[in-house]
Amino acid sequence: MIMRVLFITNMFPVADYIYFGIHVKEQIESLQKYNDVDAEVFFINGRESKANYMDSVLKIRSKIQTGNFDLIHIHYGISGLFLLFFTPSIPVVITLHSGELYRKKGWINHILQKRLTMAVVKKVSKIVVLNDDMSRLLSVYKNKLAKIPCGTDLTIFKVSQVEKRSDKIVIGFPGNKARKEKNYLLFNEIVSTLRLSHEVEVIEFHNLSRNDVVRNLHRLDLLLMTSTVEGSPQIIKEAMAANKAIVSTSVGDVADLLKNVSNSHVLNSFNANDFIKPINDVIALPSDKRISNGRDKILAMGLDTKRVADSVYQLYQTVL
Repeated sequence: MIMRVLFITNMFPVADYIYFGIHVKEQIESLQKYNDVDAEVFFINGRESKANYMDSVLKIRSKIQTGNFDLIHIHYGISGLFLLFFTPSIPVVITLHSGELYRKKGWINHILQKRLTMAVVKKVSKIVVLNDDMSRLLSVYKNKLAKIPCGTDLTIFKVSQVEKRSDKIVIGFPGNKARKEKNYLLFNEIVSTLRLSHEVEVIEFHNLSRNDVVRNLHRLDLLLMTSTVEGSPQIIKEAMAANKAIVSTSVGDVADLLKNVSNSHVLNSFNANDFIKPINDVIALPSDKRISNGRDKILAMGLDTKRVADSVYQLYQTVL
């Protein structure tokens, strides 16, 4: 029997930001591909206007009343604002993506988002979180919690056999350097030190098409993440799927992801000097040896898109 699911999210690709919420879009697509799910998406474009959150309340109510849905799945805390105004007659699942719980922008924004999110989660049947720290933060709701990080499509992100074409060290910056939580200042400080002894090229992974992400991942010698806050960063899992070396701060579930992954290092530090030796350990290797066994770890953790979709679908079945 087909399960009709209404997805409500403020994270979804748009024309001027084609990578925005791509992991949400791909999870919905994989649920339809691998399970008996008929999906409809209600997108709240909060980047366009914060008023769209309030405007969405009546529209969502009408959509629920006329859509003959079996279940609602919310992505991101404040996308569930409507629950503070009415209670649907069908079960509601919410996935939290970390930004609504941890400070990424100003304090006022953080306090408002967190308070709204904590009010919303009281109203739902199940809460999906991405890492253990989020589970601890929401431990009062332990009977509602399920840890299901978003999956990675291993048919898109493959191991590359591309040959090294120059002596440059190619390092990836995972995200938009204008976003404070991505901590580009630390990244730039590390790269500036490396440039004293190496020629370094930096690739910024921001607002790229899927093809461009794959192509640029294959050019990397290593991915360097300096973030202060993450949930379960997709770019880390995508680089793992391509067996790339990774050096990262200990944020989100990165320590779990990279545990026992070769040529990958997780540092509980924001001191640039602490990153130099691990990076040098990688780039001292011959170019064809600057690889990891990250893809095997993704498979071992069940973080390919099919198994994640199956886990989400099984969660749906527990509340119907």
